[in-house]
Amino acid sequence: MKSAPAVTSVHGRRYQLGGSLGRGGQGAVYTVAGDPTLAVKLLEDPSRTLREQLRDQLAMVGRLPLDGLPLAHPLELLRPPHVGYVMRLLSGMAPLRSLMRPPDGSSVASWYIQGGGLRRRLRVLARAAEVLATLHGRGLVFVDPSPTNVFVSVAVEAEEVGLIDTDNLRPSTSPGHTVYTPGYGAPELVRGTGGATSLSDAYAFAVLAYETLTLTHPFLGDMVQNGEPELEEQALAGELPWVDDPDDDRNRASSGIPSEFILSDNLRRIFHETFAAGRADPMRRPGMTRWVEFLHRAADRTLLCPACRATFYCDRRTCPWCEEPRPASVIAAVLIWDPATPRSCGRGGLEHGPGILRDGSGKPRVVDAVFVSAGDQVVLTDRVTHGTDRRAPRLQVAFDGTRLTLQSLDDEPWRLVSSDGRYERTLGQTPEEISVGPSGTAWMLHAGRPEQRHRVIRFDFYPRGTP
Repeated sequence: MKSAPAVTSVHGRRYQLGGSLGRGGQGAVYTVAGDPTLAVKLLEDPSRTLREQLRDQLAMVGRLPLDGLPLAHPLELLRPPHVGYVMRLLSGMAPLRSLMRPPDGSSVASWYIQGGGLRRRLRVLARAAEVLATLHGRGLVFVDPSPTNVFVSVAVEAEEVGLIDTDNLRPSTSPGHTVYTPGYGAPELVRGTGGATSLSDAYAFAVLAYETLTLTHPFLGDMVQNGEPELEEQALAGELPWVDDPDDDRNRASSGIPSEFILSDNLRRIFHETFAAGRADPMRRPGMTRWVEFLHRAADRTLLCPACRATFYCDRRTCPWCEEPRPASVIAAVLIWDPATPRSCGRGGLEHGPGILRDGSGKPRVVDAVFVSAGDQVVLTDRVTHGTDRRAPRLQVAFDGTRLTLQSLDDEPWRLVSSDGRYERTLGQTPEEISVGPSGTAWMLHAGRPEQRHRVIRFDFYPRGTP
């Protein structure tokens, strides 16, 4: 029986290679037999020139501002005749492609739901977008986002993300050779008319995101799949319409999951901006911060089906997977409390006093909203409760159909107040139950002190089957 190939590091350590984790723009990444915490990247070009370039590149990567980011850092280079390096893998994680390609012969619907469904895919993509946005905010470019170098938690209940294959990282102002994984390169990289930038990263991410959500590549529609090989080259170079182009239906896709089940209005808009106008003009592509916002907001507006356990958007009357009526739910609507907000005092006059900020029509200004369906629970982070970009968990919310259970996950002095002002409670780390059904009291949860401007969460009940 032939043994698995082995490589040796410059420090004399021998590594037996295991299975392939995937192939990128320069080579392949392999597991290390007997050590699930390590991986080896082998570059296809064995030249001495490339080995020296890789050594210099890894030395440069080691000097980049990468603190606090979930990246698999290179550990040591390989000895000739191999060119590559050893890296430490992020434990309990698998390539993103594990959420993009169902096993042969499996039920696509069951596999999609068992992998966490729509909500989990939106969350892990939002987290990946956060990592890329942070890199871009530090003046860095990842260069080659692909399904094999973005890793996600294996556990379905987890939503963590990490990046491997970081040897191409570089400052956005630093020139470098063009690298991309076939199928995920921005058109300017494929055509050789431009270099890697934060906007080419954003394009590759958009392809990843669309394929992860719909299981369909955004440019490999029926026209391309059933046509000559040259059509695929044209599609990936940005010369053909994307599969959901509202103005050009030549390249529609009959495979995958219908996008009307999967894409919120905001996501459809941002995909179209990227794959239509942004296909030819990188400056018209949305940056990663918009992807973070729209992906999180889409996930916030999903409900859990009590029958098939799929997640779907709250504006549907029935579950698109099994047609079960939309479950009863609570909307945690986020408002702004201002200790000196203007409010009407009759005959068109205004007085100043504490209250909720309102829009021009006098309605409370909703700045965010999270849906919690019967039988489900969600954790609200700083992003929702305090309007920051931090991921710290702040509040756990569970709903059983008539009663809401709230629990603080921090030391915040939450104030739970009935809408008529007659009742007030302090919410702590002991779960607190409140009735929110049709006959229940309306409650608002204050995330700050009365004398300071802060966010307020208002809980609104929606019966079963209502859109």
